[in-house]
Amino acid sequence: MSKTMFHEAYEKSLEFVKDNYALLGKDPILLRDLCGRISVILQCKKNKKHNKLAKQLFEKLGNFAYAEDGIFIYSEDLVAINSLINSPDKICIPNTNPPIYLLDRQVTGQDWLRQPIEEPHPPRATLFGIKGGVGRSSALAIWAWHLANLGKKVLVVDLDLESPGIGQILLPQAHTPDFGVVDWLVEEAVGQADEALLRDMVATSPLAKNTEGVIRVVTAAGGKEQDYIAKLSRVYMDINQDGKIVDFAHRLAQLLRQLEAQEKPDIVLLDSRAGIHDIAAIAITRLTDMAFLFAINTPQTWQAYRYLFSHWQKWNVNLNSFRNNLKIVAGMIPELGREDYLSRCRESAYNLFLETIYEETAAEEFDTFSFDIDDSLAPHFPVEILWNISFQEFNPQSADYFKTNGAQLSACYGNFLQIASQLVLGE
Repeated sequence: MSKTMFHEAYEKSLEFVKDNYALLGKDPILLRDLCGRISVILQCKKNKKHNKLAKQLFEKLGNFAYAEDGIFIYSEDLVAINSLINSPDKICIPNTNPPIYLLDRQVTGQDWLRQPIEEPHPPRATLFGIKGGVGRSSALAIWAWHLANLGKKVLVVDLDLESPGIGQILLPQAHTPDFGVVDWLVEEAVGQADEALLRDMVATSPLAKNTEGVIRVVTAAGGKEQDYIAKLSRVYMDINQDGKIVDFAHRLAQLLRQLEAQEKPDIVLLDSRAGIHDIAAIAITRLTDMAFLFAINTPQTWQAYRYLFSHWQKWNVNLNSFRNNLKIVAGMIPELGREDYLSRCRESAYNLFLETIYEETAAEEFDTFSFDIDDSLAPHFPVEILWNISFQEFNPQSADYFKTNGAQLSACYGNFLQIASQLVLGE
């Protein structure tokens, strides 16, 4: 007997429920546990015919099935049924009519499909790279300086907790605040993330000293650097706050809300960690107004983005709420063959969007999410950042760095600075 693999178990259970929908009652829910084992929540009374069906489904799913007598879970037998039936993570499976639902119990990754956290806030932008080494943090630092030069008050928050970096770029060691994002998360969990801690988390970057604006920086790790790994291992948990469970995403939202109330910035720049991680999910889909997705034109980069975009495509949950807020950034475009490189990068990005989240459209339709390959306003159309050897030792803290390298910065980053500022601030 052949094995049933993880993805096959879902497909077989879905087909089984479709085929037997009339006997299983209204709105069945596929419940997939942390190991990937599947059971079905039935919102109907037990029926003798279910015994035979349970055996059939059990045999189809193999090791990805619960015990035969537990593969159907009846709502009338569950004390906590409302928490399952009304779970925010319950997904209506696309193209099922009548509807069939999935409730996926994951250790990580839930936030890629959860609803944006909508609350008033200053303009926010997230800078993200699916792979590291694409120039994301350098671009953020230069953009922060550019915005300060325009007279803006910029708040930069380092959310790359596993590999902090933007704080070190924007702040000399002596200017590092005593505490950082990780400190706030562990202190808030025990009820002592007070105003004093919040004030001690923010420092002013000297990069903006000759501008009309200011750059305020919240680092991931504070200058005290005490027990950072031990703290980091505890920050992602949900906590009980006044009798209510608050998840990690809402905790980050609460931190940003408090920082914004204290600092009153014109714009907030979030430096997200690379990879398909919960922090990236929260920053890109739940907290920001615009997500800049950094890429270099390699098969590894586009395949990694394809994993993510295909996940969005498959479930199509809340995608409408953030898909217009995505913008590809072509980072580190080489000095030789730039036009050809950018053209190939644009084609790769277009194919990614076209094969995943762009919609098919007819000539007379105007409200579908679809764009021409050469539409510069489209999410796939890359904003270019040119690479120059002078940036190999990027050190904006050195004396008069921006004055000395101003012409080169304008040539390489000018288009990104203009378009990014326009997209987020409308200026």
